[in-house]
Amino acid sequence: MDQFAGKYRRAASWIIYALALLAATYSAYIAIRFNGQHLLVRAFNFRETQTALTSYWMCREGFSFAYATPVGGYPWSIPFEFPLYQWIVSLISCHLGLDLERVGRLVSYAFLLACALPAARISRSLFADKWLAYFAAFIAIFFTAPLHLFFGQSFLMESAALFFTLGFTSYMISVIQGDRSMRTVLIAGVFLTLAILQKSTTVLPLVPLFGFWLLAVGWRDIRSETIRSRTLWAGVLAVIIPFIIGAAWAKYTDIVKLHNTFGAQLTSSGLMQWNFGGDRLDWRLWQWIIWIRNVERNVAGWVGVGVLAAGLVLLDGKHRKLIVGLPILFLAYFMIFTNLQFVHEYYQMSNEWLLIGALAVALGGAIVHRNMLVSAAGVVALIAIAVINVHTFRHGDNYREMHGENGPTHPVLESSYFIRDHTDPAKPIVVYGDDWNSEFPFFAERRAFVVMKYFSDYKGVVADPAKYLNGEQPSAVMICRDERTPEFEAQVKAGFKYTSIKQLALCDVLLK
Repeated sequence: MDQFAGKYRRAASWIIYALALLAATYSAYIAIRFNGQHLLVRAFNFRETQTALTSYWMCREGFSFAYATPVGGYPWSIPFEFPLYQWIVSLISCHLGLDLERVGRLVSYAFLLACALPAARISRSLFADKWLAYFAAFIAIFFTAPLHLFFGQSFLMESAALFFTLGFTSYMISVIQGDRSMRTVLIAGVFLTLAILQKSTTVLPLVPLFGFWLLAVGWRDIRSETIRSRTLWAGVLAVIIPFIIGAAWAKYTDIVKLHNTFGAQLTSSGLMQWNFGGDRLDWRLWQWIIWIRNVERNVAGWVGVGVLAAGLVLLDGKHRKLIVGLPILFLAYFMIFTNLQFVHEYYQMSNEWLLIGALAVALGGAIVHRNMLVSAAGVVALIAIAVINVHTFRHGDNYREMHGENGPTHPVLESSYFIRDHTDPAKPIVVYGDDWNSEFPFFAERRAFVVMKYFSDYKGVVADPAKYLNGEQPSAVMICRDERTPEFEAQVKAGFKYTSIKQLALCDVLLK
């Protein structure tokens, strides 16, 4: 019997390790297979092209704290996050002469792949010599989750911010477990600093959690040692100083934005109500976003819920705490950043790993369980969830979009290329009817003021566009989509002395 159990354990281990490897290989295949040009013209192109636009101008102007994202008029800088990801992309693309879009997507995927390293460290910290089973379960789900397969190789900073967040989490767990060495504390602090600077919404909900957790486990040390307490200094270096650096960066970006008339509407205080607003009890949030978009599409819906429920029944107190606590923390992101999570699907890159982590705990605990029936059920459930994830991804809208043909006849590219080929590259352009989307500026390779309807001086731009371009007349004005009405075009023509007009599928282009 013992011999049979030993053979089963070895077989089960090989199965879950192979599954984890297959999952990572499949995600790499997707990242390489769909790394073609102009795939930024798809879902969430608004944010992808905004990120790409920053990298494009870094290629030409170099790194700057007040970096250019020339979509909101002169002086072109409206910084939000610290542009680490964008800078890395520009360095690789420009110095090696590689296509910017391809590089941006591959760098994003490289960060997603790198998330396996802190995930392994977290698994070792929590589960000692049995950590491989938990790690394999996490990897198998993490790399088959449709959210990661799609957005993990998009021109977005989400995977970079997630990697830094997981790095912070892994080292902060070590600090809480008693490793207060300077090396561990400083690495935790560096990871938190990078995570906050890269994208604060990815890591901020974890900051008070780990801060108070460290305070709770080290309170006696702080009381007895006061200023000499290693726990106190661990909290200062790993949590407080990184948070202060992040707050200082946010203050700096607000100051820079105030130099731009449009940017002044996008300061931290100006966006506070939007960033933290939203109806937490809206049934659409709970059904469409939390359940359908996240639970159903990325952790196999009721199968995943059933695994968590089984883990609560069959496993010990340590596992139960994690199985309950991680989903609660997952939900906390929706309660804190409700509007952001509701509108932007890619924002779930910040917290989906917590729900996957809870599943990995339940599945890993089952797989290493002394009862072979429970263990076999865990292996089968893990395979089922990975297979369901891949099936969900291959039958979803995002997968169909990845197969789309985005050649020069695509309406956005047609208008952009016309601008690129028929205007002076040194002169800016003005765009109406496209919110403040960066698609046209990026693909046309031009500085622009894409004037959104809610801009405080919308009529002023129409009457005198040069006023918002440092006195320089634009080389072209694009009137696109719903703004292409005779009444509005007459107003634009009165404020811009054009010499010719080109009517395209998406826009009417006035040329000077």
